[in-house]
Amino acid sequence: MSAQGYVPLPFTYWHLRLCLAFISLYHCYYSPFKNIILISPSIFLKIKINGMMGYLRLWFFFLIINTAATSNVMAQAAGLPGLKQKLRLLKQKIDFTRDTAYINTINQIAFVYADSYPDSAFEILKEIPGQSAAIGYYHGEINSYKILGNALQTKGEFDKALQYYERAYLIADDKNYKDALPALLGNIALVHYNKGNYPVALQKFYAALKAAEATGDKLVVRSSLNNIGTIHFYQGKMDEAEQAYQKTLVLSRALADTAGVILAYNNLGETSLEKNDPTKALGHLSKAYNLALASNVPDMLVAVTNTLGDTYYRLDSTNQAMVYFKSALSLANNQSNARASCKALIGLAKVQNKMGQHDKALVNALEALRKAEDMGQAQLLRDAYEIVASVYENMGEGNSAIKYFKNYKLYADSLVSIESERAAANYKAGYEFSKRELAFERKSAQQLWLIFSACAALLVLLFILWLIVRNRKRLSRTYVDLQHKNEVIEEQKRKAEETLDQLKATQRQLVQSEKMASLGELTAGIAHEIQNPLNFVNNFSEVSKELIDEMNDQINIGDFEEAKIIAVDIKQNLEKINHHGKRAGDIVKGMLQHSRGGSDSTKELVDINKLTDEYFRLAYHGLRAKDKSFNATLKTDFDKRLSAGEAGKNKVNIIPQNIGRIILNVITNAFYAVDQKKKENIEGYEPTVLVSTKKISDKLQISVKDNGNGIPQKNIDKIFQPFFTTKPTGQGTGLGLSMSYDIVKAHGGELTVETKEGEGSEFIIELPVV
Repeated sequence: MSAQGYVPLPFTYWHLRLCLAFISLYHCYYSPFKNIILISPSIFLKIKINGMMGYLRLWFFFLIINTAATSNVMAQAAGLPGLKQKLRLLKQKIDFTRDTAYINTINQIAFVYADSYPDSAFEILKEIPGQSAAIGYYHGEINSYKILGNALQTKGEFDKALQYYERAYLIADDKNYKDALPALLGNIALVHYNKGNYPVALQKFYAALKAAEATGDKLVVRSSLNNIGTIHFYQGKMDEAEQAYQKTLVLSRALADTAGVILAYNNLGETSLEKNDPTKALGHLSKAYNLALASNVPDMLVAVTNTLGDTYYRLDSTNQAMVYFKSALSLANNQSNARASCKALIGLAKVQNKMGQHDKALVNALEALRKAEDMGQAQLLRDAYEIVASVYENMGEGNSAIKYFKNYKLYADSLVSIESERAAANYKAGYEFSKRELAFERKSAQQLWLIFSACAALLVLLFILWLIVRNRKRLSRTYVDLQHKNEVIEEQKRKAEETLDQLKATQRQLVQSEKMASLGELTAGIAHEIQNPLNFVNNFSEVSKELIDEMNDQINIGDFEEAKIIAVDIKQNLEKINHHGKRAGDIVKGMLQHSRGGSDSTKELVDINKLTDEYFRLAYHGLRAKDKSFNATLKTDFDKRLSAGEAGKNKVNIIPQNIGRIILNVITNAFYAVDQKKKENIEGYEPTVLVSTKKISDKLQISVKDNGNGIPQKNIDKIFQPFFTTKPTGQGTGLGLSMSYDIVKAHGGELTVETKEGEGSEFIIELPVV
């Protein structure tokens, strides 16, 4: 629930305020603290009017609207901090507990806490009913019992809440406070609604409606119509719900009640969404949002903002949903609205999880869980545990996912049990109605037909016994059905877990297949690269052999100076042999690292220019080995700062084989793109691939740019998705860019693409520098 504060007026209206104070004194004195609760599929709103000053403010509110005064005449209330400051001042008085202003202030503070922190409300109010009764201040006693009922409803203790509401109703009825009775009937109806006793709830709401019409309390008339519509909503009667909400909208407009208009539009939006009319739903919700924004109604604004976030999420519009959930979170935090804040965090986590932003999603989900645990809200706890488990599952942390899923299942089962209790309560309520109806008929029959009283009583008794037996059988069948459903759910859970394990195993196999596919592309290039150092080794070996023979000849004839000169040449040849041998060894080592299954995660300081150049050449020679007709212009533009300087300076700390795999994949894609465009036989076209590196602040960029056909706009958002490929069937796995994206993310970097259809693409790998 959210509490709408008072609306104080500026000092310039003090003459008018004084006149209205005297005119309304009688009405204000006999107007008890009203608590009008409006229930909605997603919003609980409380509007409070307290004592004479509250009544005067309501008069001013309507006066300002009817005279078309500007909205800046009104200001926001002091809120909870202001109430606490007022309480501190009141406690400085002697015998302050007998002061009605003190009791009213305590009630207002407890009213705010009852929604999100019910235990605090209980602690605050524990002495107030007795203190109010002791000084004969029955308004305060009624209000305190109502607020205790609100707190108990928040905790889900509906039977206890009903006791407090009925106690407040009895006091109001005994003291002839007729103005308080309609709202209390609404509170009692709300308890029956929360317990699932919809027939009883409807009966009480209609009773509240009738009482409010008798006293002329249009606010309660409006709230009763709204609540009747909400019961129809949850019963699945969307047409009846829409009719009730339309009446609420008309009455709220007549009352110039901005909050009521916003609530009606919000409820109409949710009803339209359930009727599968998203366009109409967004129309209603947009009106509610704009009105809440323009009218500065913070409680309604945060609620409607959350509803819009849920609506766009259900419509799979994640960006829009993200915007509204972030806005709702900010508004809720500013208002210290714990429930709305928790809902917004859960919504954010769901959107981020869907968008693949798992780290952010986990932070928000855990924060929502913490808030839900603080409040002890079962439904919020269920939703929070569910999203935390889902995020951990998507992050591949199976143990954590199962841990939180168990807690989610616990709360989900508890709520299912509540629904079962509601079903049983409906059966019981139907039985009670039938019994009372029969008792009334029996009494009438006794008055009119005394001669038939014994027979009528016997027939009624038999009928009641039959009803009891029938209802017991129905309840037994319901229990058996629930057990069967639980068994089905457990079986589905087991199958889902088995499927998840199979999918994970398949994913690992596909990832390894992608790595081996890229290794195959490297093979021809490696063969070309390794042949050069081997040729050098062979050539220098032959020359050295001839030099040794020549040196022996010089030694034999005693020319040792010439022998020494030849020995120096032999040494230089051996150094070159050693150099090219190490070069061949490095190529083999790189090939082995590239073919590993991913178990080696050791990072090294790497010269990124050298690594990029090596994989650039390997990719080119590999493609040339498979297709001798392929040719392209190769260009490089390496930032020399990345290879110069002290040891370790400007180098990047990476897993070389993983980053090499990314570079190879992106360059191979670039070669493929320019080769496809070349086959179109465009006059003057020269396939070109430019690879460059650049240091920007504490980061480096590796850019691979081609002048191919570019990426179609419709595919931009999908190129990093697993199994998506634009290549013909059999020529691509669709995992290359997806794996590359994940590897760059794991290194704390970013992989992005810039493209222009028909002109080419540029892939940019950004990594942090040591």
